[in-house]
Amino acid sequence: MHNVAPSRALARRTRQWLTFAFVVAAIGIFVAVVGLALFVIPLTAPGSASAGLFGTLRVGVLALGVLIFFIALGLCIRALTLRKDNDLAMIVGRFLTQYLDNRYHFVRHVSKRNLGYVDAILVGPPGALVFRILDNRGAFINEGANWIRQDQYGQVTAAGIDPTRECVLDVKKLREYLEARQLGSVPVYGVVVFTKDEPAVQLVAKEPVVPITTLRSLVATLGSNYLARDRIDPGKITTVVRLLVES
Repeated sequence: MHNVAPSRALARRTRQWLTFAFVVAAIGIFVAVVGLALFVIPLTAPGSASAGLFGTLRVGVLALGVLIFFIALGLCIRALTLRKDNDLAMIVGRFLTQYLDNRYHFVRHVSKRNLGYVDAILVGPPGALVFRILDNRGAFINEGANWIRQDQYGQVTAAGIDPTRECVLDVKKLREYLEARQLGSVPVYGVVVFTKDEPAVQLVAKEPVVPITTLRSLVATLGSNYLARDRIDPGKITTVVRLLVES
């Protein structure tokens, strides 16, 4: 299996952020220089209302330029600290490498306009599989799309997570994304994966909307749905992977 991170797309996003930061910085420097230049202009009538207004104006322009420059600095820091990968997806990808052959491509940390952010997408002969990956601990009950947590005394409370609905939304967005690119025939599935295994995490599923599983049981869980049969040809696999990695 090919374990892929969309490095080109991430590099492009970093360049875009840096370019925007430099443009904003240039604007801030220009405004600050204008503000400083205003201090060179002598006041024609010190103490008058117009002089006071002019003094306030030049201080305001200078302060605005400095503020814009610091905003640009923040944008630059943001560009240089963009998350480059998804650690949980890397764990899942390494696990799947033991079981899937080179017809499969596991694309991590997918983030695209009109698609949004997705933890990972597996593309292979069966189609595309959207992953929602969690490292939570505890006992969880998934009923349909709803999640609750059970404590050690058997009491149930709100789970504090909503991975099924998040996964369903990601599946919907990926289908729309592919349809817009004449790839509507590519089937899209979803799965919720917990990287922890028992006893750290315990799962009970009651008619789940998408399959839920621990990492250890992932391949077995997919055997009855996503991995049940091949559905698309190698050409479509290559096209989908290229879209996710490069476009």
